[in-house]
Amino acid sequence: MGEIMRLLRSLVLLAAAGLSVAGCSQPRPKPILGCNYQVVPLTVGPRWRQAPLRLDAVAGAASVQDGTSARLGALLSERRRIRQPLLGAEAAKGEPASDQFLALSGGGQHGAFGAGFFYGMAKLPSWDIVTGVSTGSLQSTLLFLANQPVPADRTDYSWVDGPMSGQDGATGLVVKPGTSNVGDLVLAYSIAEEADLMRKRAGGAAMGVVLKGSTASFGPLRARLLKVMTPGTLRAVGREWRDQKRQLFVGVSNLDDGEGYGIDMTELAARALDTDSPAELARLQGCYVDAMLASSSVPPGVPPITLQTAKATQMYMDGGARFGMFLEPVMAAIKGAGGEGRGHIMLMVNTTMDVGSWSGTGQPMQRWSAVTAALRAVDLMETQVYRFSAASVEQLGIAKGGLDMAFLSNADIPGGERPDDHVFNGKTCAAWQAIDAKAKPLQFYPWYMACTADYGRSRGAAQQWNHSVAR
Repeated sequence: MGEIMRLLRSLVLLAAAGLSVAGCSQPRPKPILGCNYQVVPLTVGPRWRQAPLRLDAVAGAASVQDGTSARLGALLSERRRIRQPLLGAEAAKGEPASDQFLALSGGGQHGAFGAGFFYGMAKLPSWDIVTGVSTGSLQSTLLFLANQPVPADRTDYSWVDGPMSGQDGATGLVVKPGTSNVGDLVLAYSIAEEADLMRKRAGGAAMGVVLKGSTASFGPLRARLLKVMTPGTLRAVGREWRDQKRQLFVGVSNLDDGEGYGIDMTELAARALDTDSPAELARLQGCYVDAMLASSSVPPGVPPITLQTAKATQMYMDGGARFGMFLEPVMAAIKGAGGEGRGHIMLMVNTTMDVGSWSGTGQPMQRWSAVTAALRAVDLMETQVYRFSAASVEQLGIAKGGLDMAFLSNADIPGGERPDDHVFNGKTCAAWQAIDAKAKPLQFYPWYMACTADYGRSRGAAQQWNHSVAR
């Protein structure tokens, strides 16, 4: 289903092969010093005990959560005040006069679907609060800036390649670099080969895990992100926080304490407004990109990342280990702002939430082993995490009066096209996936990703949501 499932599978297979991954321990990765990330705790527990909407803190964390609620609520209240003079003009344009929230899920390469979906939409809101997990964290910044011009210093597009760049003979979805932030997001999912995003360890996956602690590294992805998340991009994010009181969070899982956290990317980005030092700007870029990568890094596929928060220096990995998607900062802000007001949530689930049949044919499985049963258990666990997370976000949308939810399926879309049946550049997505599989990639299938993005574009252009609740 997503990157966590695939990489947990590798652990199962390694164990089945009798390899010991504990014999070669790895040193704790060194953090970029001085990042001092501001974080919001993401809790698992009862949230909807009574109306009106309230956020209940977990035991022992009430004071922390209450402080968070007050801080985020003050920002949301100020955001509402800033928006107020615009409400008449917005209403004339058909814009809803309500809080606007966006939640972006994990899903690995299927993030191409979400990127294509938003690219296909004619108009996007300037959401008040945006959250992202894993591939959703990689999407979050450019969607946060969807209605802003491309920063003037984002000029190095040497990383652009793959089908959606038009360099590989593709005739479907082709995007010109630098025309919009959402267009650049689509191009971020356009790759000629998996090596554009991750570098496999020498000696193969098994030896990479044993000797280096991971099958691959995200070195190429980090280099790509640094070219996109320029100082001008950080400053644009920071201005939206400082001047417009909009907020952006990415979700991470803390390996040391086992809890989930949302990193405040807008507060971090705003620091770029206070310096012209090239060295300091480069350091802030590194802090920003490392937070995005921490939200996307799943051992043993890629190693965890050490981050220095305002309270401690600890190791972090993919936020999807705790949440498929999240809106805890939204709930805290609503509570801190008094809980009043209508709201609308867009929820992009960058994958399918259907686990499928075990046999893959719809027929009962006739033979099984410890390995196949363990792999099936991983499928079921990750699907359930996503379903619970989606249900939480959906419930908030229903409570606040508006929800648009999309996921990688034609479920509940009358006459809707199945993702595998979508045709891109003369072949279906299923056919492209089979072709890409011949190169034996670990996670990323170039032409399949392009086809999935084009499928998303067609869905977005037609406003084909899987689930909507009227405002």
